[in-house]
Amino acid sequence: MIDVPEKKLNVFLHFRKAGGTRMVNLAIENGEKLWGKHDNGKPCTPFGSTIDLPSYTKEESLQFFEDAIATEISFVSVAGGYSILEAALSHPQVRTICSLRDPMETCLSNYNYDFYLAETHERKLSTYIENRGYSNPFMKSILHGEEYNFSSEESIEKAVGLLQRFDLCIELGHPESDTLLSNHLGWECFDVKSHSTQGEDRLWKMVNMIKKGRFVRAVLLFLGNKRGTLEEVPLTAIKHDQELMNRLFKE
Repeated sequence: MIDVPEKKLNVFLHFRKAGGTRMVNLAIENGEKLWGKHDNGKPCTPFGSTIDLPSYTKEESLQFFEDAIATEISFVSVAGGYSILEAALSHPQVRTICSLRDPMETCLSNYNYDFYLAETHERKLSTYIENRGYSNPFMKSILHGEEYNFSSEESIEKAVGLLQRFDLCIELGHPESDTLLSNHLGWECFDVKSHSTQGEDRLWKMVNMIKKGRFVRAVLLFLGNKRGTLEEVPLTAIKHDQELMNRLFKE
């Protein structure tokens, strides 16, 4: 007899460009109930603005989970926030999930995504990183709201310790990741879109760029041009995220 995972509220820690969109699409395809209005899994107000869950206190977070459970919501994406993550870990009816990706690839993917959506006009990865203040986004998301030095050993230990308590942490690209999702969540359908910059929605992105007058960028995307290389990603921008990944998956 196959064990069916207990039905819980799945709280997904959603890092930008680290496999989160596929996870949201998987939740939808597998019959999970999301917030009535949501932005890629993140709950929104009736007017469409994203609810600022990362800034919630632990008490506010627990009440939010209770409200979600009462309306039979079964999947919520959260962009980060130490208090809400601690609240999720302490709630008996919440299952915590996280997807992480190689920090160098995440950095490069963020740059390409922003470049082709015209959210940045930086022609070089180095200036994008400098002007955006791009630095260890995994750590910053996890420890949002905490008064910690993001580069300190204490902060790394705190972030690692929190993620080690999650019910499920997935390394994007690992061959067993879908099996883990099936075992922990009971999901069976895995053929969904990932929304990669060069992937399934490239035509949609090209049309939007043309509407904005970004003809050159549309052509570059059509040709499959990728901005920057992994070798250009400075260690300082991803050092502590890499340490986080190493301790979670290598040790």
